[in-house]
Amino acid sequence: MDRQNSPVSSELNGIFLSLATGGTALLATAALAACGIRLAWPSVQPLPAGAALSIALLTAAWCASIRAAWLAAAPQKFGPKLHGLIAAVPCCAALLIARAVTFHPVSEFATFLLWFATFAQEAITLSLFLSTLGGDTLTQWLSGFTKDSAPAPAASPSLPPVAEDFAVDDQEIEEESFGLADNVMQQLTRALEGNQEQIHGLVRATFTAGQRHAYLHVGFCPPLPSLPHVELHQLEGPEVQIKPGQVLTSGVRFDLKLREASAETTLPVFEFLATSATSEASPLREAC
Repeated sequence: MDRQNSPVSSELNGIFLSLATGGTALLATAALAACGIRLAWPSVQPLPAGAALSIALLTAAWCASIRAAWLAAAPQKFGPKLHGLIAAVPCCAALLIARAVTFHPVSEFATFLLWFATFAQEAITLSLFLSTLGGDTLTQWLSGFTKDSAPAPAASPSLPPVAEDFAVDDQEIEEESFGLADNVMQQLTRALEGNQEQIHGLVRATFTAGQRHAYLHVGFCPPLPSLPHVELHQLEGPEVQIKPGQVLTSGVRFDLKLREASAETTLPVFEFLATSATSEASPLREAC
């Protein structure tokens, strides 16, 4: 059984190989002839749109048959350069034939179908052809053309070792403090912003040892034109609960409570903001 099947398989491989190689040669010859006729006689009688479309479809079927026959002829025994020729020559020939038989603008439906059939056939059959052969074969084919012509990498000059004898000063850089000075309890700025009057700044509260509750007073002199909106945010010190106690145009009182009593005096720092709307014709305010 094996002896009978082996000659038959060899004969089929020979037939498929002849169809693939002979078909490729005939297709390339037809493409060159079509382009030669078109260039030699520019005023040749244009082909009807239907005939041009038929030639393009026949060429597409021809290309697909060439690649199918090559795959059926056990292509593993051939080199990657032959695979590349079977992939590239039918593709170029199909494009040349499509260009040679194109006499009408692409806006016409028949011409559009002609080029669509050409590109669709090449996209489908060429992708199947390359995927069947495998990525390794394609890589070998590409590397076969480049490895001989690639220049040898130039040897990089050796550099002398760099002596690491420099020293880094480990002295810490003293950070500049933008907070309150130790002997300052309140530092406020009063300004006009559009139709609002604002008092903004930093304030410090005092908690003696063992004390958990304290009051923080901020006075406004002269008084603000209307009842202000006040905010107080802690910046430094142990965690403090903040509650507005009383808000007046002449000042505000905050009730402060430490989370935990401290064994020593603590001086937490807060950011303060009071915003008051100004009236267009505000009367003179009494001095504080």
